[in-house]
Amino acid sequence: MKSIYISFLFCVCFAINAQAQEVYIDGGKSVTTFDFKDALSNELEDLQSTNHSYIDFGYRGKLFTKAVFFVVGGGVNTYGATGNDLFGNYLNWETTYASLYAGIDAELFRISDFSFHVKGTVGPDVMLQGTQTLNNQVFDVLNEQDFNTAFVFIRGAASFEYNVSDSIAVFFQYRFGKGSQINNSETGAELGYLSNDFGIGLVFKLKKKEKV
Repeated sequence: MKSIYISFLFCVCFAINAQAQEVYIDGGKSVTTFDFKDALSNELEDLQSTNHSYIDFGYRGKLFTKAVFFVVGGGVNTYGATGNDLFGNYLNWETTYASLYAGIDAELFRISDFSFHVKGTVGPDVMLQGTQTLNNQVFDVLNEQDFNTAFVFIRGAASFEYNVSDSIAVFFQYRFGKGSQINNSETGAELGYLSNDFGIGLVFKLKKKEKV
């Protein structure tokens, strides 16, 4: 776990040295589900995706070329799933995590004020709160062994960006994420998250871009 935070400290320092010139914020809807296996590697079947939300913020700065950027940031993400067990009991989970991440944003092409970007990030997620509903009973899972380990999330995104002015841009984004536990719980179970995010965001340019 320490190595992850050391790596993040390195990434933040690198971003500062890269003179990040833009800040951004985005948020939207997230369609999520669980990828759960018990101690015997049996999957929990019949889990259905549920709709949640996310919010993100970060820095973006030029890296190697005018079309490649370094990004570093954080956010709050909500994940969940619903379903029934073999005995017909109703099950529902809702968890909220704080995230940190670093990655690369590449501008693939530009037409006038429109541009198309792809982005890849990686970083840890740590639970802030979580509940499990079993029929009519609600349980706190914040300290449950299967949930309270930190996760590593890998995310890939594609977005269309439009320069509203020299200082502000708006973008529409699709993002896919897959989260895995850094260490399996003591029970031997494995928990993972899958998310499909659809959002809108704003980019605030701290320094006017150089003319091509």
